[in-house]
Amino acid sequence: MNNQDIKIDLGKVQETLMLPLWARAREAEKDNPIVCDTYAKNIIERIDYDFSQIEESHMADHQGVWAIRAYNFDNIVKAFIANNSRAVVVNFGAGLETTFQRVDEGTVLWINIDLPDVVALRQKLIPDSEREMTIAKSIFDFTWTDDISRLTKGRSILFMAAGVLCYFEAREIEILFRKLAETYPSSHVIFDSMSWLPALGSNREIKKSMKNSEMDSSTLIKWHLKRASGLRKWVDTIKIVEEYPILSRVPARNDFNKKEIRQIKIVSLFRFYNMIHVQL
Repeated sequence: MNNQDIKIDLGKVQETLMLPLWARAREAEKDNPIVCDTYAKNIIERIDYDFSQIEESHMADHQGVWAIRAYNFDNIVKAFIANNSRAVVVNFGAGLETTFQRVDEGTVLWINIDLPDVVALRQKLIPDSEREMTIAKSIFDFTWTDDISRLTKGRSILFMAAGVLCYFEAREIEILFRKLAETYPSSHVIFDSMSWLPALGSNREIKKSMKNSEMDSSTLIKWHLKRASGLRKWVDTIKIVEEYPILSRVPARNDFNKKEIRQIKIVSLFRFYNMIHVQL
């Protein structure tokens, strides 16, 4: 296959998957990468997409944040797999994530769930394998629970959602958590979440971009959560395993500039952007 044979034809929310893919690929090119995702780099070389619209916009300023997010998700998933001999990871809104390829230790069963147009693209670039399968459904089409019931029986389950839940309304997220708690008691869920202030700032940036691009209101941040305890209004039995500012756990490196260091300190201090791990 020649470079740039695969064209991108996705909905606006789905197209946001190109952002973390680009970020991880760019990170892999650095001398001391936070996360070394050579898979992302290879994928970018095979698709027909104008990445200059990312690199020439305000979104390029967030490249390091997406890399740090991947680093944090990788660490939690690795720990879960190490502590659970028959682990299953269900990746909501998988997009073109390559987490499985980065953390696979030879036994974990991995299940991706995403919308049909995303899955069609994913299968061209990241085909399923013996222990990785993909389901083409909305995460709110709960028939996926039937699809995976045989595979998850008697196993420890970790649900992950990286940069996904923020695009849905609070009522939708409530339905999701209630369903997970009902169907998979004692399972684990990890996700990232903004507090209201950075969500407001992000939406201002998105609205500015909408004037000069094809982005629309579907890409706005709709749900924010500062503290994991806020989930207990939906599921009062939720146990908080861990929550922390996502930028507070960054591997040591010497190429952060002063602006980046200042931003990391501020975001961490005020808990603007957090990593949340709960057990249902």
